[in-house]
Amino acid sequence: MNPIVWNYVSYFLKLLLLTLGTVAVCGFAVRLCAMLFSKLLGHGGGAVFDITSVIGTPVHELGHAAMCLLFCHRITDICLWSPTAKNGVYGYVEHSYNRKNAWARLGSLFIGVGPIFSGLGVTVLALWLCFPNQWENYLTVTRTLSADGTTAKDLADGIFSLFRSLPAAFGSDWLRATLGLIVILPVSLHISLSWADVKGSASAMPFYLAITALFALVTLLLRLDGTITSWLWLLNLRVLSLFSLVIAFAAVWVAIGLLIRLIRLIISWF
Repeated sequence: MNPIVWNYVSYFLKLLLLTLGTVAVCGFAVRLCAMLFSKLLGHGGGAVFDITSVIGTPVHELGHAAMCLLFCHRITDICLWSPTAKNGVYGYVEHSYNRKNAWARLGSLFIGVGPIFSGLGVTVLALWLCFPNQWENYLTVTRTLSADGTTAKDLADGIFSLFRSLPAAFGSDWLRATLGLIVILPVSLHISLSWADVKGSASAMPFYLAITALFALVTLLLRLDGTITSWLWLLNLRVLSLFSLVIAFAAVWVAIGLLIRLIRLIISWF
Protein backbone atom coordinates (compact mmCIF):
# COMPACT_ATOMS: atom_id res chain seq x y z
CA MET A 1 0.00 0.00 0.00
CA ASN A 2 1.19 3.50 -0.82
CA PRO A 3 2.74 5.11 2.33
CA ILE A 4 0.57 8.22 1.94
CA VAL A 5 -2.60 6.14 1.69
CA TRP A 6 -1.50 3.97 4.62
CA ASN A 7 -0.88 7.06 6.79
CA TYR A 8 -4.35 8.31 5.98
CA VAL A 9 -6.05 4.95 6.65
CA SER A 10 -4.23 4.40 9.95
CA TYR A 11 -5.01 7.95 11.09
CA PHE A 12 -8.66 7.54 10.11
CA LEU A 13 -8.91 4.28 12.10
CA LYS A 14 -7.26 5.94 15.11
CA LEU A 15 -9.84 8.72 15.02
CA LEU A 16 -12.67 6.16 14.98
CA LEU A 17 -11.14 4.25 17.87
CA LEU A 18 -10.48 7.34 19.96
CA THR A 19 -13.92 8.87 19.42
CA LEU A 20 -16.17 5.81 19.58
CA GLY A 21 -14.02 2.98 20.91
CA THR A 22 -14.16 3.87 24.62
CA VAL A 23 -17.93 4.39 24.62
CA ALA A 24 -18.52 1.17 22.66
CA VAL A 25 -16.30 -0.88 24.97
CA CYS A 26 -18.06 0.48 28.05
CA GLY A 27 -21.52 -0.08 26.58
CA PHE A 28 -20.92 -3.67 25.56
CA ALA A 29 -19.01 -4.51 28.76
CA VAL A 30 -21.90 -3.30 30.93
CA ARG A 31 -24.38 -5.19 28.76
CA LEU A 32 -22.29 -8.36 29.07
CA CYS A 33 -22.28 -8.02 32.87
CA ALA A 34 -26.07 -7.58 32.93
CA MET A 35 -26.54 -10.63 30.69
CA LEU A 36 -24.22 -12.77 32.84
CA PHE A 37 -26.03 -11.71 36.00
CA SER A 38 -29.39 -12.55 34.45
CA LYS A 39 -28.12 -15.96 33.29
CA LEU A 40 -26.61 -16.79 36.69
CA LEU A 41 -29.83 -16.02 38.56
CA GLY A 42 -32.21 -17.48 36.02
CA HIS A 43 -35.84 -16.64 36.81
CA GLY A 44 -34.79 -14.85 40.00
CA GLY A 45 -32.96 -12.25 37.96
CA GLY A 46 -36.24 -10.85 36.67
CA ALA A 47 -37.29 -9.75 40.15
CA VAL A 48 -33.95 -7.99 40.66
CA PHE A 49 -34.31 -6.16 37.34
CA ASP A 50 -37.86 -5.15 38.28
CA ILE A 51 -36.79 -3.66 41.61
CA THR A 52 -33.64 -1.93 40.38
CA SER A 53 -35.44 -0.52 37.33
CA VAL A 54 -37.14 2.05 39.59
CA ILE A 55 -33.82 3.92 39.74
CA GLY A 56 -31.90 2.52 36.79
CA THR A 57 -34.49 2.97 34.05
CA PRO A 58 -35.12 6.72 34.53
CA VAL A 59 -31.36 7.33 34.40
CA HIS A 60 -31.19 5.25 31.21
CA GLU A 61 -34.05 7.06 29.48
CA LEU A 62 -32.91 10.50 30.60
CA GLY A 63 -29.63 9.75 28.86
CA HIS A 64 -31.51 9.29 25.60
CA ALA A 65 -33.67 12.36 26.24
CA ALA A 66 -30.71 14.63 27.07
CA MET A 67 -28.99 13.67 23.83
CA CYS A 68 -32.21 14.29 21.91
CA LEU A 69 -32.31 17.85 23.21
CA LEU A 70 -28.59 18.38 22.58
CA PHE A 71 -28.85 17.26 18.96
CA CYS A 72 -32.13 19.03 18.14
CA HIS A 73 -34.35 15.95 18.02
CA ARG A 74 -38.02 16.40 18.89
CA ILE A 75 -39.18 14.10 21.69
CA THR A 76 -42.58 12.83 20.63
CA ASP A 77 -43.22 10.48 23.56
CA ILE A 78 -41.33 9.49 26.68
CA CYS A 79 -41.80 7.01 29.53
CA LEU A 80 -39.14 7.19 32.23
CA TRP A 81 -40.36 4.06 33.99
CA SER A 82 -43.19 1.58 33.77
CA PRO A 83 -43.90 -1.01 36.51
CA THR A 84 -44.92 -3.54 33.87
CA ALA A 85 -42.03 -4.26 31.54
CA LYS A 86 -42.71 -5.57 28.06
CA ASN A 87 -39.91 -7.79 26.76
CA GLY A 88 -37.60 -6.33 29.38
CA VAL A 89 -38.35 -2.72 28.36
CA TYR A 90 -39.22 -0.54 31.36
CA GLY A 91 -39.15 2.80 29.57
CA TYR A 92 -38.65 4.46 26.21
CA VAL A 93 -37.97 7.71 24.39
CA GLU A 94 -39.51 8.25 20.97
CA HIS A 95 -38.13 11.07 18.86
CA SER A 96 -38.02 12.51 15.37
CA TYR A 97 -35.72 14.92 13.53
CA ASN A 98 -35.17 16.88 10.35
CA ARG A 99 -33.07 14.67 8.08
CA LYS A 100 -31.75 17.75 6.31
CA ASN A 101 -30.14 18.89 9.55
CA ALA A 102 -26.59 17.47 9.63
CA TRP A 103 -26.24 18.04 13.37
CA ALA A 104 -29.46 16.14 14.06
CA ARG A 105 -28.42 13.29 11.76
CA LEU A 106 -25.15 12.95 13.64
CA GLY A 107 -27.12 13.02 16.88
CA SER A 108 -28.69 9.64 16.18
CA LEU A 109 -25.31 8.10 16.89
CA PHE A 110 -25.02 9.69 20.33
CA ILE A 111 -28.67 9.35 21.31
CA GLY A 112 -28.28 5.59 21.17
CA VAL A 113 -25.36 5.61 23.61
CA GLY A 114 -26.82 8.38 25.79
CA PRO A 115 -27.43 6.05 28.78
CA ILE A 116 -23.69 5.45 29.10
CA PHE A 117 -23.12 9.16 29.69
CA SER A 118 -26.11 9.63 32.01
CA GLY A 119 -25.08 6.52 33.97
CA LEU A 120 -21.54 7.81 34.25
CA GLY A 121 -22.79 11.21 35.40
CA VAL A 122 -25.03 9.76 38.12
CA THR A 123 -22.28 7.37 39.26
CA VAL A 124 -19.75 10.18 39.58
CA LEU A 125 -22.28 12.40 41.37
CA ALA A 126 -23.17 9.64 43.84
CA LEU A 127 -19.50 8.90 44.53
CA TRP A 128 -18.78 12.58 45.08
CA LEU A 129 -21.74 13.09 47.44
CA CYS A 130 -21.77 9.77 49.30
CA PHE A 131 -18.11 8.71 49.24
CA PRO A 132 -16.27 12.08 49.24
CA ASN A 133 -12.99 10.89 50.77
CA GLN A 134 -12.84 7.79 48.59
CA TRP A 135 -13.65 9.81 45.49
CA GLU A 136 -10.96 12.37 46.25
CA ASN A 137 -8.44 9.59 46.77
CA TYR A 138 -9.43 8.07 43.42
CA LEU A 139 -8.93 11.41 41.68
CA THR A 140 -5.50 11.72 43.27
CA VAL A 141 -4.47 8.28 42.02
CA THR A 142 -5.72 8.88 38.47
CA ARG A 143 -4.64 12.51 38.18
CA THR A 144 -1.21 11.45 36.93
CA LEU A 145 -2.57 9.69 33.83
CA SER A 146 -0.59 10.70 30.78
CA ALA A 147 -0.70 9.87 27.09
CA ASP A 148 2.84 8.47 27.14
CA GLY A 149 3.22 6.35 30.25
CA THR A 150 -0.20 5.10 31.35
CA THR A 151 -0.85 1.36 31.30
CA ALA A 152 -3.88 -0.81 31.97
CA LYS A 153 -2.35 -1.55 35.37
CA ASP A 154 -2.44 2.15 36.24
CA LEU A 155 -6.18 2.27 35.49
CA ALA A 156 -6.76 -0.92 37.46
CA ASP A 157 -4.83 0.50 40.43
CA GLY A 158 -7.11 3.53 40.48
CA ILE A 159 -10.27 1.39 40.48
CA PHE A 160 -8.82 -0.97 43.11
CA SER A 161 -7.92 1.97 45.35
CA LEU A 162 -11.54 3.16 45.24
CA PHE A 163 -13.13 -0.21 45.99
CA ARG A 164 -10.57 -0.95 48.70
CA SER A 165 -11.47 2.27 50.49
CA LEU A 166 -15.29 1.92 50.23
CA PRO A 167 -15.72 -0.10 53.49
CA ALA A 168 -14.21 2.81 55.43
CA ALA A 169 -17.11 5.02 54.30
CA PHE A 170 -19.61 2.71 56.01
CA GLY A 171 -17.65 3.03 59.24
CA SER A 172 -17.79 6.83 59.23
CA ASP A 173 -21.26 7.41 57.75
CA TRP A 174 -23.06 4.15 56.95
CA LEU A 175 -26.35 5.81 55.98
CA ARG A 176 -24.84 8.05 53.32
CA ALA A 177 -22.68 5.22 51.99
CA THR A 178 -25.69 2.90 51.80
CA LEU A 179 -27.69 5.50 49.89
CA GLY A 180 -24.79 5.85 47.48
CA LEU A 181 -24.78 2.14 46.67
CA ILE A 182 -28.58 2.10 46.40
CA VAL A 183 -28.19 4.59 43.55
CA ILE A 184 -24.99 3.34 41.90
CA LEU A 185 -25.75 -0.39 41.71
CA PRO A 186 -29.17 -0.11 39.98
CA VAL A 187 -27.75 2.43 37.54
CA SER A 188 -24.84 0.13 36.64
CA LEU A 189 -27.30 -2.69 35.89
CA HIS A 190 -29.66 -0.68 33.69
CA ILE A 191 -27.47 1.57 31.57
CA SER A 192 -26.52 -1.36 29.34
CA LEU A 193 -27.35 -0.67 25.70
CA SER A 194 -30.31 -2.52 24.21
CA TRP A 195 -30.30 -3.76 20.63
CA ALA A 196 -32.72 -0.94 19.81
CA ASP A 197 -30.11 1.52 21.12
CA VAL A 198 -27.38 -0.09 19.03
CA LYS A 199 -29.55 -0.06 15.90
CA GLY A 200 -30.41 3.59 16.46
CA SER A 201 -26.73 4.50 16.69
CA ALA A 202 -25.80 2.32 13.72
CA SER A 203 -28.21 4.23 11.48
CA ALA A 204 -25.99 7.31 11.77
CA MET A 205 -22.69 5.48 11.22
CA PRO A 206 -22.39 6.12 7.45
CA PHE A 207 -22.78 9.86 8.02
CA TYR A 208 -20.32 9.79 10.92
CA LEU A 209 -17.78 7.83 8.88
CA ALA A 210 -18.03 10.39 6.07
CA ILE A 211 -17.48 13.31 8.46
CA THR A 212 -14.54 11.57 10.14
CA ALA A 213 -12.97 10.70 6.78
CA LEU A 214 -13.17 14.35 5.68
CA PHE A 215 -11.81 15.58 9.02
CA ALA A 216 -8.93 13.09 8.80
CA LEU A 217 -8.03 14.27 5.30
CA VAL A 218 -8.04 17.97 6.18
CA THR A 219 -6.08 17.64 9.44
CA LEU A 220 -3.57 15.27 7.84
CA LEU A 221 -2.89 17.77 5.04
CA LEU A 222 -2.44 20.48 7.70
CA ARG A 223 -0.07 18.16 9.60
CA LEU A 224 -2.20 18.33 12.71
CA ASP A 225 -2.68 14.55 12.96
CA GLY A 226 -0.04 14.05 15.68
CA THR A 227 -1.42 16.80 17.90
CA ILE A 228 -5.02 15.65 17.51
CA THR A 229 -4.16 11.99 18.13
CA SER A 230 -2.23 12.83 21.32
CA TRP A 231 -5.01 15.07 22.60
CA LEU A 232 -7.70 12.46 21.89
CA TRP A 233 -5.65 9.71 23.51
CA LEU A 234 -5.22 11.73 26.72
CA LEU A 235 -8.93 12.57 26.72
CA ASN A 236 -9.74 8.89 26.28
CA LEU A 237 -7.57 7.96 29.24
CA ARG A 238 -9.51 10.39 31.43
CA VAL A 239 -12.86 9.16 30.16
CA LEU A 240 -11.82 5.50 30.33
CA SER A 241 -10.73 5.91 33.94
CA LEU A 242 -14.30 7.03 34.73
CA PHE A 243 -16.05 4.51 32.49
CA SER A 244 -14.01 1.79 34.18
CA LEU A 245 -15.83 2.62 37.40
CA VAL A 246 -19.18 1.98 35.71
CA ILE A 247 -17.89 -1.35 34.37
CA ALA A 248 -16.50 -2.27 37.78
CA PHE A 249 -19.82 -1.67 39.51
CA ALA A 250 -21.58 -3.67 36.79
CA ALA A 251 -19.11 -6.47 37.45
CA VAL A 252 -20.22 -6.41 41.11
CA TRP A 253 -23.57 -7.76 39.90
CA VAL A 254 -21.79 -10.66 38.24
CA ALA A 255 -20.00 -11.37 41.53
CA ILE A 256 -23.35 -11.26 43.36
CA GLY A 257 -24.84 -13.65 40.79
CA LEU A 258 -21.94 -16.06 41.20
CA LEU A 259 -22.29 -15.95 44.98
CA ILE A 260 -26.04 -16.66 44.85
CA ARG A 261 -25.46 -19.44 42.32
CA LEU A 262 -22.85 -20.99 44.62
CA ILE A 263 -25.15 -20.79 47.65
CA ARG A 264 -27.93 -22.45 45.68
CA LEU A 265 -25.54 -25.20 44.62
CA ILE A 266 -24.40 -25.82 48.20
CA ILE A 267 -27.99 -25.93 49.44
CA SER A 268 -28.92 -28.43 46.72
CA TRP A 269 -26.22 -30.80 47.98
CA PHE A 270 -28.04 -31.04 51.28
